[in-house]
Amino acid sequence: MRLRSLLISIITVLLGITVSVPAQASIGDVWAFAYNDKPAPGPVFGLMDPSHQWTPTGPASEVRSYGTGRYEVRFAKTANKVGIPHVTAVNPKPHYCQLVGWKPSFSTGYEHVWVDCYAFGGVPADSRFTVMFTGSSGFSPFGTDKHAYIHSAYDGTILDEYNSEGLANYVGWGGPGTGEWKVWLPMSGPPDESGNFQATAVNDKPARCKISEWYPGASGQTVVVRCYDYNSKPFDTGWTLSYNRERPVVGAIGPPKLFGYVWVNPALPSQTNYNSLGAVNTVFFGPGQYLVTFPKVGMLEDHVQVTAFGKGSEHCGLEDLWGTSGGNAVVRNVNCFDEFGKRAKSDSFVAYTSRN
Repeated sequence: MRLRSLLISIITVLLGITVSVPAQASIGDVWAFAYNDKPAPGPVFGLMDPSHQWTPTGPASEVRSYGTGRYEVRFAKTANKVGIPHVTAVNPKPHYCQLVGWKPSFSTGYEHVWVDCYAFGGVPADSRFTVMFTGSSGFSPFGTDKHAYIHSAYDGTILDEYNSEGLANYVGWGGPGTGEWKVWLPMSGPPDESGNFQATAVNDKPARCKISEWYPGASGQTVVVRCYDYNSKPFDTGWTLSYNRERPVVGAIGPPKLFGYVWVNPALPSQTNYNSLGAVNTVFFGPGQYLVTFPKVGMLEDHVQVTAFGKGSEHCGLEDLWGTSGGNAVVRNVNCFDEFGKRAKSDSFVAYTSRN
């Protein structure tokens, strides 16, 4: 125990961060994903798009709305004491969606996830979106595949976490009004950029989060999370973060076996461009729009998540539903917007997975 405390102190000094170390989870893995194809589904739970969702009991995810841009999603047989969701807006306009909260109902088996969506300027607005949930336990420290996630409070307190090597993750808050956190995910790996990140704001007020900086290392991944309010100003909020290397965005060890991810960056670093069948994912770079193709792994039922990357306040989402044909998944398009709601060039992390 004294050795662990010493290691934590050393890492804290090196990174200059405030450390919070909760206990690791100890229950079984669970995951689910869905696509809300009904911007205004009404007050009664209804089935979400069955071709683009999956739960442990099949296509049984439901959604209802309780106000403009306000939604409750429930994933069947997914109730779990630990885990995190992510959400991505699907809209051609500069909309964004965020998490309000999530809660298991063990009496019914549902995992409930509350989502809010906003138009530019922080106005509540109906929107389509993709949403997922993942909860993990058990450790695999010797493989090249890695998985980690964090649910952080606004002040960097870790409320839930997982690391596939069984190590504790760390979060340091930049201080009041900064909307900035430094995250350390200790795990072995290559010294260059590899893997894929996703991040989502958690708040009942308009907020959006992104990865602004990435410092890879052989002993772990260091990233900076930055979040913004409706006016594109730094904002202190809760958030969820996940990291996957050679794993699908839901974090499981096959299934899913058909998946891929890519860092939409002009250099397309090879270790951030992963396809589980060994194909090379491609990106067509447009003016704030990016067409991403995942060859060979496309199969229903499937899912996509997107997170912006960069030091500015740009945010990214999906313009429309992706396509799956001939074994390929084609994301048309990832779209990104600046602080004025105009299309803008921005790097992003894009993750695709089937349920197979």
